[in-house]
Amino acid sequence: MSNSAHFRKQEILRALSEIAGDKSFTKAKESFKKGFAPNKEKLVSNTRKPSELKVSKSYQRAISSTAIKKYRQFNWQLATVIVVSVRPLALGGEIVVVDGQHTAMMGLLSEEDPSLDTLELLHDPDATLNEVQEAEAELFKKLNTDRKNPSKLDIIRNDIFLNDPDALRFESILKSCNLVIDGIGAEEGDEVTTQTGSRLIKTIQQYGEDYSSYIIKAVDTMRELWGVKDEENGEEIPLKDLRDDMIHGMTTLLVFLDFAGRVKRGSCQKLNGTGVEFKKWMKTEMGKVSMRKYHHNTAGGNTHFKIVHQIIKEYNYWAEQNGKTKISSQRLHDNGIINPVKMMTKEEARSLPKFPKDIQ
Repeated sequence: MSNSAHFRKQEILRALSEIAGDKSFTKAKESFKKGFAPNKEKLVSNTRKPSELKVSKSYQRAISSTAIKKYRQFNWQLATVIVVSVRPLALGGEIVVVDGQHTAMMGLLSEEDPSLDTLELLHDPDATLNEVQEAEAELFKKLNTDRKNPSKLDIIRNDIFLNDPDALRFESILKSCNLVIDGIGAEEGDEVTTQTGSRLIKTIQQYGEDYSSYIIKAVDTMRELWGVKDEENGEEIPLKDLRDDMIHGMTTLLVFLDFAGRVKRGSCQKLNGTGVEFKKWMKTEMGKVSMRKYHHNTAGGNTHFKIVHQIIKEYNYWAEQNGKTKISSQRLHDNGIINPVKMMTKEEARSLPKFPKDIQ
């Protein structure tokens, strides 16, 4: 299917007036003041050449040469409207860039010195330098710190529309798990309880290409273990706390159970009977403990590894009480599922296998 055909099939257009009526906008409509902010005149449309412009080091971020290199060449379709401050003639009359300095710099580096579209902040002719700088800094802050940049999920949604393979895999796995996050995935699926989806994105990046079935199995296992029965009618109440950090941890655990002993530079010992015993424990015992016990205090780096170590710790306690073989945290660590409490030098960390990358 061509991109254009895909667009025609998938595109849904909604009027802004319709979206404003959505329930999610109720509080915003109630708190948003009617009319215009006082003493804030509309910026004036104009054009300026990059050679005319200056920047203030007092409040502006540094121009990134790395960002400039990524663009490779000036592209009119990517050229943003530049916001500038036109300082009073009594203060020198400089044209100072408030926002869009990278576009201006690329226009200059093109050696074409093109006329760029501008929105211009004008000042009282008698304004002091301090007043002008304060107005510029305030506008810069509003434009750069208060606006919402695209999230990772926003980018994935756009890439799904463009048929990007990684984004389509992300969507496909969510649909297979009957999950939805920020409108991506199964339309009537269970909502992933997260704000950013960062752990779910990481899970699919790490396991989606070669181990996607384990992500689906992890979600199904969570539903099976922590779904509950309604005591009155005996019906199953589906699990709603489908946390993306727990999905990441459970996926890592399930892959480890099947591939222990096959990790490059890791322990060559397979789980064998211990793995079978562990899976029996998962079915009969793991769900008796609140999920919170496994993900509590695991925030920060390597959350999925921390969750696996928490689960194994709980299993080992049970195994000790029931005469079963334990799985040491060192064994996890040696296979690349890093033990967060183990102190390591940089050399030791580099020598460890990378899980799941080094599975062979």
